[in-house]
Amino acid sequence: MQVFHLQLVLCLICVVSAEYKNYDGFKVLEVNYGNPRVKNYIQKLEEHLGFMPDFLGENWKQKQAHYFIDKDSVEKVKINLADNNITYHMRDVNPQIFKVRRRRDLNGAVSIHDVNTRYLSYDEQMKFLNSLAQQYPNDVKLQNIGNSYEGRSITAVRIADDGSSKPIVWIDAGIHAREWISYNVALYLIYTIVSQPAYRNLLDSVQLVVVPNTNPDGYEYSRTNDRMWRKTRSRFTNSRCAGADANRNYPFYWGTQGVSHSQCSEIFCGSRPQSEPEVLALTNAIIRDEERIKGYIALHSYGQEILYPWGHTQRTYPTDVQDLIQVGRAMASAIRAVNNTDYTVVNSGDGLYPAAGASDDWAKSRGIKYSYTIELSPIDDFTGFSLPEDRINQVCREAFQAIQVLMIEVKSKFGFKQMTSSTASSAQSTLLLNRLRTIGNRGFGRGR
Repeated sequence: MQVFHLQLVLCLICVVSAEYKNYDGFKVLEVNYGNPRVKNYIQKLEEHLGFMPDFLGENWKQKQAHYFIDKDSVEKVKINLADNNITYHMRDVNPQIFKVRRRRDLNGAVSIHDVNTRYLSYDEQMKFLNSLAQQYPNDVKLQNIGNSYEGRSITAVRIADDGSSKPIVWIDAGIHAREWISYNVALYLIYTIVSQPAYRNLLDSVQLVVVPNTNPDGYEYSRTNDRMWRKTRSRFTNSRCAGADANRNYPFYWGTQGVSHSQCSEIFCGSRPQSEPEVLALTNAIIRDEERIKGYIALHSYGQEILYPWGHTQRTYPTDVQDLIQVGRAMASAIRAVNNTDYTVVNSGDGLYPAAGASDDWAKSRGIKYSYTIELSPIDDFTGFSLPEDRINQVCREAFQAIQVLMIEVKSKFGFKQMTSSTASSAQSTLLLNRLRTIGNRGFGRGR
């Protein structure tokens, strides 16, 4: 019987592996753009190649751009780069991309140890949230704010929602399916802030809303079919391609810069603003509370960056940009205090490619004071989206400290006991960073 069971398991693994997209022959392209001529070239890369490769991101400090090149385009890209006298590096794709994620028996409980040590399925994520709602009924309330294209619940976790009018910090994660670490960070945040008495005082003054999986269809598809899947899973009439880039689908300068109107593109902005049910659900939920939402963070990966608006164009900033920079730097300092990891605070539109229709721009346009995108670890393109599971806990602890900084800033400016001067607010932030070093060393929220 045991032999038969083993044969059955091996058979199932073979079937799953056969269905999982293989990236043999795909390459990661790295171009250094310190030279203005090279920068101008890669900013017009789509014109040069006749298509836009999957842009993985840029390293601001080292002035490097990274792209994901499909195997059928590798030679064409090499020839074009050589013809334009562009120095570049190409390397094979991280073999961790080929690792198939298989479901485990859901009869057992999902614990914080699981969140800290592995990437969970959507069903496991929801099971974990349900267990927290049962364990902390006064602090954790689950709210269905809508459904995905394929009918999965988009769940908002309302923490310390006591019916008062206290300010809200809103966190959402995973709008890009392949950015797996963002989901774990959101789950870790929920657990840690409700399970540790040290944060009781903060929750008495600030409500936290966390949507830990904003693209459940895309996420599951990335687990079962295509590790590099980025978009939603909506379907279109007479098209062989599925999904839209939900972070180009928000109704603020929609469809202008840094997007594509081709359904097969990785940055397809959708047929119209809010065409994706996931985006419609998120925007409607935020609008219902927008008078109280004072802080917003969209969790992404990778790159170790804290990005602030505006991102739809270059060299254009909100009138309170210095406030955004100051708090962004405080968040980066809090991250550094945990394990000496450096995050760069930069404007999201001043890089190589502005991106219109993004969530942080839209949130800022609705009057939310502090709006950011955090590109989580790692910073290197070889590890990229395949952050090893033994690094999950460190990234979670670092991001938690950054989010705590924003919550305390919101408390100091908008809480029931408002401070009367920006000096007092800055002093509190300084005291916070000193305290964070102690809390970070204690490892709050760490699984056993």
